Amino acid sequence: MNKSTAVAAIMTVVVGLGVASARAEHPAVPTCMDITWSPEFIKSFPRAPAACQEVVVRNDKKFARFDAKVTAVGPGVVKVRFSNVAGDSGREISIKPGPNSRVLMDGKKVEYSKLRMGDRLTVWMPEREIGVISDPDDTALSVIQLP
Repeated sequence: MNKSTAVAAIMTVVVGLGVASARAEHPAVPTCMDITWSPEFIKSFPRAPAACQEVVVRNDKKFARFDAKVTAVGPGVVKVRFSNVAGDSGREISIKPGPNSRVLMDGKKVEYSKLRMGDRLTVWMPEREIGVISDPDDTALSVIQLP
């Protein structure tokens, strides 16, 4: 075996190990990097994906979980700040509650009308949507108002 054939064989093994390693490192469950965000949402809130806490799949659809703090409650709108994984608050986001929509607070579903400034809550965003729901099995979407 000449030197260039040996180098080519070694490179083939190294590349193969790199691909196998990359596959082994990617988790079996989807992560926040696997979500397809709504282009309009990302244009208005480019740092929102950094606030994604986890992703689950229900009926072949992905949902991103966000933790948030209520900053204001008004007629027909609730303002929140999503927290990133370090706990830092992001830009304020306005949510227009949909009919029968709720959020999760301390593991319980709560109507938007019961929210108060300072409340901490959890919402889920369906992939490619500009809105949130109380959990991945919910269907009552509340719309995120784009600036």
